[in-house]
Amino acid sequence: MKISRITLLLCASILFAFPAAQGLNASAEEKSGAEITANLKEMPLLTGDTWQKMSLDEKVAFVWGMGHVATMEREAVELYPELKRESFAAKLCTGIAGLPMNRIVGDVDSYYRDNPGKSTDPVLKVIWDKYVIPRMKTEATDLPAK
Repeated sequence: MKISRITLLLCASILFAFPAAQGLNASAEEKSGAEITANLKEMPLLTGDTWQKMSLDEKVAFVWGMGHVATMEREAVELYPELKRESFAAKLCTGIAGLPMNRIVGDVDSYYRDNPGKSTDPVLKVIWDKYVIPRMKTEATDLPAK
């Protein structure tokens, strides 16, 4: 199955857009040096608690950045075949290929609305379970255990 370059580029952009925007929300003067350093060491997972408070534009930006990263990896492998390996990004790109961003956002919204007790589930887990696993099963691709 061939994925268009535009789809790949859109996918990869999403993975960078939202985390970068979230980091800009807090002023450096409001945080101590230790807090800033701690935040740089580990990127927190986006969960339903935060997702449900985000605007539609922020949600689309997240999905776009997520896809953008996956696309960048796929593009790199096309240019440098020796980089090819089974990876999260490659499977993610296959899983969401051809899906409109608004559909992904709507499905994630529905998941948290229909499962109020699961608001701590990471958004990527929701997307993985909804799109990637079913596509990998239909394409008989190896999946990571969990």
